[in-house]
Amino acid sequence: MKLRRVYPLIIGFVIVPAALMLTVGILILVFGSATRDILFGTLILALVGTTIIGVVATLVVLYREAYVSRLQTEFVNKVSHDLRTPLTSIRMFAETLQMGRLADPGRQAEALGIIADETARLSALINQLLDWARMESGRRRFDLRAERVESIVDAALAAFEPQRLSGQAQVERRLAPDLPRVLADRTAMVEALLNLLNNAHKFTGSDKRITVEARASGPTVLISVADNGPGIPHADQKHLFQKFYRAKDPLDRTIEGSGLGLSIVKHVVTAHGGRVTVASDLGKGATFTIALPAVEEPA
Repeated sequence: MKLRRVYPLIIGFVIVPAALMLTVGILILVFGSATRDILFGTLILALVGTTIIGVVATLVVLYREAYVSRLQTEFVNKVSHDLRTPLTSIRMFAETLQMGRLADPGRQAEALGIIADETARLSALINQLLDWARMESGRRRFDLRAERVESIVDAALAAFEPQRLSGQAQVERRLAPDLPRVLADRTAMVEALLNLLNNAHKFTGSDKRITVEARASGPTVLISVADNGPGIPHADQKHLFQKFYRAKDPLDRTIEGSGLGLSIVKHVVTAHGGRVTVASDLGKGATFTIALPAVEEPA
């Protein structure tokens, strides 16, 4: 916990007001008039009120710091586990191949396929961590251009195809005709949409059904990713886009993830002048919607 953030709060809300009030009180007692008692009573009330506000504000900051510290600890533990798992598999199968224990060409191809899959998973996690680091330091820049929504959606679906095939997910594409263009960094927006698709894939059961929809709504374009998963409790929905946060799911320990995906999505969408929202009811799946300003086309 970073207590140095609390010190200015204690000084500003507790120590400084208390010192000022006591100083004024002493002056009133020494040089006061007939209204001394009224002024002194008012001074005491103001002192008590200011002190209470300072104490409450300090406790709120302490609670928030403790909460963020706990999330960071859980994040480090989770990421360490997610990094260690593919590395262990890669090393085990590489050593097995190196020692010649798999003479069957079919088994060798299977081992090489596992190594390739684990390498891709490791690379995706590292890229996500790097994106988050650039986001936190303010070094991520976006090249905004007028882009076709169809192109962004199709690029995200193409990147999602290996994941879809591995999990046998049904993906439906619903794009309204004649969609206006949006001002976007194509690469960043594809990554944001891919994050939503990966989440929809992870948090659904064996019968995975995902719908990607895009439509115009006034001066904005809405891009939605809906799934048929178990849904998200309303208490968790307001925290979903916070970094490190993961919904309290009974399968949470078995589902990979760092808790950064939705935080990165929100950062990217906000940088585009848009917003991202979630709508979900338990047992009825979840729908994440990105709203982006449409580009006015010349007549």
